[in-house]
Amino acid sequence: MTRFIEGHDRHQPSLLPPCVDDYVAPEALVRVVDAFVETLDLAALGFGRTVSATTGRPGFHPGDMLRLYVWGYLNQLRSSRQLERACERDLEAIWLMRRMSPDYRTIAAFRHDNPEAIVGAGAAFIRFCREAGLIAGAKVALDGTKMRAVASAKNIAGAERLARDIAHTEAEIAYYLDRLNIADEHTAQGIADQIVHREAFAQAIGSLERRKARLERRQSELGDHDTDVVVFGEPDARPMGYGRAPKFPAYNMQSVVDVESGLIVHQDVANEANDSQLLHPMAMATKEVLEVDELDVLADGGYSNAQEVARCEQVGVRVAAPIKRGAMSAEYFRPIQFVHDEGTDTIRCPAGAIMHPKGKHTRNRAIRYRTPACQTCQIKGQCTPGYQRTIHRLVDQGALDRMERRIHENADLMKVRRCTVEHPFGTIKRMTGGGRFLTRGLRRVKAEAALSVLAFNLIRASNAFGVTTLMARC
Repeated sequence: MTRFIEGHDRHQPSLLPPCVDDYVAPEALVRVVDAFVETLDLAALGFGRTVSATTGRPGFHPGDMLRLYVWGYLNQLRSSRQLERACERDLEAIWLMRRMSPDYRTIAAFRHDNPEAIVGAGAAFIRFCREAGLIAGAKVALDGTKMRAVASAKNIAGAERLARDIAHTEAEIAYYLDRLNIADEHTAQGIADQIVHREAFAQAIGSLERRKARLERRQSELGDHDTDVVVFGEPDARPMGYGRAPKFPAYNMQSVVDVESGLIVHQDVANEANDSQLLHPMAMATKEVLEVDELDVLADGGYSNAQEVARCEQVGVRVAAPIKRGAMSAEYFRPIQFVHDEGTDTIRCPAGAIMHPKGKHTRNRAIRYRTPACQTCQIKGQCTPGYQRTIHRLVDQGALDRMERRIHENADLMKVRRCTVEHPFGTIKRMTGGGRFLTRGLRRVKAEAALSVLAFNLIRASNAFGVTTLMARC
């Protein structure tokens, strides 16, 4: 007598449930996907083919294709071929698609042709959550992460590298031409073995000439772009990475997460490796989504751009982020030891002398402060090895000082930021195969990011409301 659980005989006839709906659990998340898409005005969002044509073969409804993609991203199935197979063997997909099985070309074409509409569908879910009272909208956390592009790192090239590769290829061609001349001389002398070598040399020269032509085409393409480095095959991507690690073609995915609910209220994808220029546009877009007049934004040091912080203050956005400071020598007085007086626009140095404005640095948007007292200062050796000390203060330095003061007044803000915004990125990267897009170009990459964020928000909202309540609200 066996002590293990035994399955049923595969050849034993049985009475299966009368409908496919019985195979899907009542609390399955796929039911939320179906109910949410049913509430969308697909034509208003910009989806194509929302009205069937009067002639020709009928096509699939865009709502069904959107359901399939959202469900696929929920279950880490992003490839059109994977979704095609799921429609034939996954019970949830069969239930969701009502036994329809579109081919992978049709599935891929839907995502390719409707990127802006897919982004709008993700924004529609945020509006639904805000109307349902799930999003507070008073305080948000902002951060960015690098997501790999489709292009290979071998396709990254700049003017210097292309010139070096062309020169190396020309040297190889010259080498094989010399070998070919030697082979011709030996062939003329009647050495039959050199005929085989001659054919090999000719093939090598042909391959190298094709490579040289390809490099020259890339060199001409590089001149058409404003950047020094181009990712050939995907020019919207940029070489990105962390520290001194090798750079790979990637995009900079930005997300704004509501602190109270943990939902991603706004996301975007940029091809700028640096976050310093993205604070103001992300804050303005978040205000528009949440429809608020004032907003508190928690960010990291990568967003500590004085001009961007000042622009945010002008529109009612209070930023809390640590100031990103450069390396400072411990041998001399640091700039933070020079106290600025906003009333008189002067700076008091550690020796007590008053430094006055002595010009502007236009490119860096900074003001220079100096004092003639440096010449007779008793502690000048602790301040500067030069003739006198110059302090550069940014035009918008006051905005940075107020931003840093908020962190000093509440030391838990940065801990709240980390706990709020890092977790969604980890979940999204797990759901996207380690953080890599499948489509090329900024427009379509934004659609992929919107699908990933919508999948995360569906999981988060269902955990907060419950599947049954969320479906009822839909």
